[in-house]
Amino acid sequence: MKIEEINHPELKDHINMIYMHGENQNQKAIERTEMEIKEYISDKEFIISIEDNEPVKIPYGNDGKYIVPIFTDALEYKNGMQYFSLNVMDENKECIIEKLDYFKKLKEDPNFLGYIVNIARVSYIINITLL
Repeated sequence: MKIEEINHPELKDHINMIYMHGENQNQKAIERTEMEIKEYISDKEFIISIEDNEPVKIPYGNDGKYIVPIFTDALEYKNGMQYFSLNVMDENKECIIEKLDYFKKLKEDPNFLGYIVNIARVSYIINITLL
């Protein structure tokens, strides 16, 4: 699969719904949408930045915790790389197309907080309970 073929508007819709349910303080709807996200990502492929065959890890605080960015389409990947460039994090980055379960060992790392979707535009983190 090529980067141009990756397109996940449904995931973006789910994320928007999470925010809307949060504004309405509707916890049941949030949980239902999170389960829909879990089901959706279980068999989909995403664009993942890698360096030396490892997913790019972005520090989250000063305690060793980190998140891993994923991208839902080619435009979001381009914007994400611009974001990395602004933060001097874009050296030697490549992209691969993989399912999120490809990096199963990340789930076992207590410092892994989850995947951040479209880092340049969205601050939604898919936490490890949904993987």
